[in-house]
Amino acid sequence: MRLLPLLALVAALLVATPIFFILKSVLSVDPEIWVRLYETRLKVILPNTLKLLVSVGFLTLIIGVTCAWIVSRYDFWGKGFWEWVLVLPLALPGYIMAYAYASFMAPGGPFQSFWEFVFGDASKMPSLYSFWGVSLVLAFANYPYVYLLARSSFLNQNIRYEEVAKVMGVPRYKRFISINMRLAYPGIVAGVALALMEVMADFGTVSLLRYPTFTEAIYRQMTSRFDPSGASALSFLLLFITFLLMNTERYFRGKKSFEQTKSSYRTRVPKRLGLLSTLGVNLVLLSIFSLSFLIPLLILVGMVKFALSKYGFDANFVRYALNTLMVASLGATIATFMAMPVAYLHARHPNLLNRVLYYVSSLGYSLPGPVVAVSVLFTASQFGFIYGSLVLLVLAYVIRFMPVSVHAQESSISALSKSVEDAARTLGANTWTVFRRVVFPLTKGGFLAGWAIVFVDS
Repeated sequence: MRLLPLLALVAALLVATPIFFILKSVLSVDPEIWVRLYETRLKVILPNTLKLLVSVGFLTLIIGVTCAWIVSRYDFWGKGFWEWVLVLPLALPGYIMAYAYASFMAPGGPFQSFWEFVFGDASKMPSLYSFWGVSLVLAFANYPYVYLLARSSFLNQNIRYEEVAKVMGVPRYKRFISINMRLAYPGIVAGVALALMEVMADFGTVSLLRYPTFTEAIYRQMTSRFDPSGASALSFLLLFITFLLMNTERYFRGKKSFEQTKSSYRTRVPKRLGLLSTLGVNLVLLSIFSLSFLIPLLILVGMVKFALSKYGFDANFVRYALNTLMVASLGATIATFMAMPVAYLHARHPNLLNRVLYYVSSLGYSLPGPVVAVSVLFTASQFGFIYGSLVLLVLAYVIRFMPVSVHAQESSISALSKSVEDAARTLGANTWTVFRRVVFPLTKGGFLAGWAIVFVDS
C-alpha cells in the first residue's frame, strides 16, 4: 500500500511539468504586463472563453448523454455499428472539421447553392465564423468524451434501483433523473470536464474561425509578439479557470456517494425496439454522426482525390501512419498505467494529498499544445540523452493526455462499492490482488474508454 502513493506522486509530478514551467515563468512577470494584458486582451478573451465553455458544455452534455442512453438501454438493428462509430469524431480534430466546413460553406460553395435553392437568394446564409459556429464545431468534435464515459456508467448500473422506484410508482422521467443520471453523474461530469478542458486547450478551431480565446492569445503572445512573459501570465489564468471549474464540481458533489451495492446486482437487459422506434433512433444517430464525422470526412475525401490527381501519392504516407499508430499506442498504454494510482487513491482515499495529486494531474490538460511542448523541451534540454528522441515524444503525449485516463478511471472506481474490496481483503488479498481480481474486472469499461480516448487523441 505504501508503494501506491509513491507511484501516484511520480505520475503527478511528471504530468505537472508544464504547470511548474508556467509557475516559474509567471513569478518573473512584471506587474505592468498584467495591466497591459487586461486592457488589450482579457476584456475580449475572458468573456469569449467563458461563453464558449457554457455553450459547448451544454451541447456535449445533450449529444453525449442522448447517444449513450440510446445505445446502452435499447436493442435495435444497427446498435453494434453505432456503439463504435459514434467515437470516430475524436479521430477528426476540431480544426480539421472546421477547415472542412469552412470550405464547404465558403461563398460560392456547395452549401451556399443549397441554401439559396431552399430559402431563396434574398435569405442570408448562416456564417460559420461566429460564436455558434465555433460552439457547434467544438461540440461535435468533443461529445465522444461524454458519450464514452456516460455509456460505461449506464451499462454498469444496477437495475434493482429502478425496479424498486417503479414499484413505488415513480414516473419514468423521474427515475431517469433521480436514478440513472445520478448514478452516472461521475462519468458524465468527467466527460464534460474533459470536453471543456479540450475546448480551453484548442487553438486550431478558434484561430481558423477567428474567435479569440485564451489559447489564441497565448499563441500570439509566444509567436507574433515574442512575449513569453505575457504568454505565461495568460497560461496561468487558464490554469486558474480550470482549477475553479474542478472545485465548483467538487463543491456541488459534496460528500455524496455514487457507489452501487453488489448484493443482488443485475444489469439491465436492453429493451427491444419496434420498427418505427428503430427507424427513429437510427435517424437521430445518423444525423449526429453525419454532422460530426461523415460530412467532414466526405469533404476531406474530395480534397484528397483532387490532390492525388494533381500531385500523385506520397509513399511516405504509410510510414507516417505507422509512426502515428506506434506513438499513439505507446502513449495511451503508458498513460493508462500511470493514471491508475492517482485515480484509485482519489476515489478511495480522498485526503488532502490525494486530492492535490488528482488536481495536479488534471490541470495541465487545459493548456494549449505549444505550451506543453515548450515546457517539455525546456525540461528535456537539461537531459541531453532524451532530447529529440522518441522517448521524449511519447512522454509529451503522456503528459498532455494522461488527465483523460485519470478522469475515466476515477469515475468508474467511484461507482464501485467499497464493500466488494473489503470482502476481498478479509479473505487475505493484498492491494495488488484486490485491484487485479476485483476492481479492474468490475471497472474495465472506464479503463478501456480512457485508453481509447488517449489513443485517438494522440
